[in-house]
Amino acid sequence: MAHGRQAIGSVAVGGAEPLFPAAIKHGDLLFLSGQAPVDPATLAVCAPDFAGQAAFVMDRIAETLAAAGCGMQDVLRVECILARAEDFRAWNEVFSNAFTAPRPARTTIVAAFVVPDMLLEVQVTAAC
Repeated sequence: MAHGRQAIGSVAVGGAEPLFPAAIKHGDLLFLSGQAPVDPATLAVCAPDFAGQAAFVMDRIAETLAAAGCGMQDVLRVECILARAEDFRAWNEVFSNAFTAPRPARTTIVAAFVVPDMLLEVQVTAAC
């Protein structure tokens, strides 16, 4: 553990040696790497539609939180990047279903992705 940081899991991009951790824990804070709807080994998108990709991403977030001894209720901040502005309403629904009140602070932006057909990426910060 360097400087109080602890790596939680790892992500091997393209089947190579792990490139970065799934999350970093520092004290009571947990910083998740961006969760994308792709298979890290093949970089293939997991579903063709927003609902399928969002479900995959939220499941991966829950799994990473659990690996660190946390849960969705421990999330303080959510940052979402959407590929298409028209998915904003669907993202609001996913967010509302994933988190109970008081919901985490949130930022949502629209940007292009390197991986074709990827529709969102989400990163969270939690305290646990």
